[in-house]
Amino acid sequence: MMTSTLKESRSPLVRALMPGRPPATHRERRRSKRQARTVASQLVACLAAVLLWQIACSTGVVSSTSIASPVEVVRALGPLLRASSFWAALSDTLQTWALGLGLSILVGIPLGLLLGASFLGYRLTRFTIEFCRSIPAVALLPLALLLYGATPRMALVLVVFGSVWPILVQSVYGARSVDRVARDMAASYRIRRLDRVFRLLVPSAGPLMATGIRIAATMSLLLVIGAEVIGGAPGIGLEFQNYSQAGDIPAMFALVVVSAVLGLALNLGLQATERRVLSWHAVHRVPSQ
Repeated sequence: MMTSTLKESRSPLVRALMPGRPPATHRERRRSKRQARTVASQLVACLAAVLLWQIACSTGVVSSTSIASPVEVVRALGPLLRASSFWAALSDTLQTWALGLGLSILVGIPLGLLLGASFLGYRLTRFTIEFCRSIPAVALLPLALLLYGATPRMALVLVVFGSVWPILVQSVYGARSVDRVARDMAASYRIRRLDRVFRLLVPSAGPLMATGIRIAATMSLLLVIGAEVIGGAPGIGLEFQNYSQAGDIPAMFALVVVSAVLGLALNLGLQATERRVLSWHAVHRVPSQ
């Protein structure tokens, strides 16, 4: 009788009906401790790197005219964050990034699923895709500057060209990874083509498409800032170039830190969104026991 009650208390239905949060299992507690240790070790490593950076600047191992110390960077962050020009530049960078990533998704995912679902289309375009994705996006900078000048549109062209390929390739691989048994079963039951796309193809390719979007998001941010630094488009990169030419090394490194934090925040946000949207998938499913 006691064993039966214990088993019932562990069932998902009973735990869902019980008031309050159910007690954590041994595996969940062990996973939480492991995650806490991982975060703690990462923080210690980050603090150690910052300490070594400060020691190198204080002892004169690196030149103060070329590299700012962490203390100087923190001091420069206050005036930088209070300046309206910084927020305007940040808005320009984020707008170009979001628009470029959105266009890459709109082009890469449908085209990748179409080519991946067709054996002939995959064979005919495989070499062309591999060739085009090997072209550095920065190599198109002179052409983009000639066509659009130092404008956000110039940076947008580079972002779309550079970030569409990870999404396209991952979508192709995702479409080709669909279970053959499930595909044959859908064909034998004569399921409509549109239902096959949204109920079989897209869910099966979902994790790989999400990976492609995360890679493209980071690449898009790098391309935006690079186009702003080299091409002179308005944004954080142009502010970085202005501070560099003015010799304000602490403010320049403060912008570098802001760019790194921005990229980390975008990546973590996309990871959290991926776990929430694909929580039903085996890749993100948390075992109940």
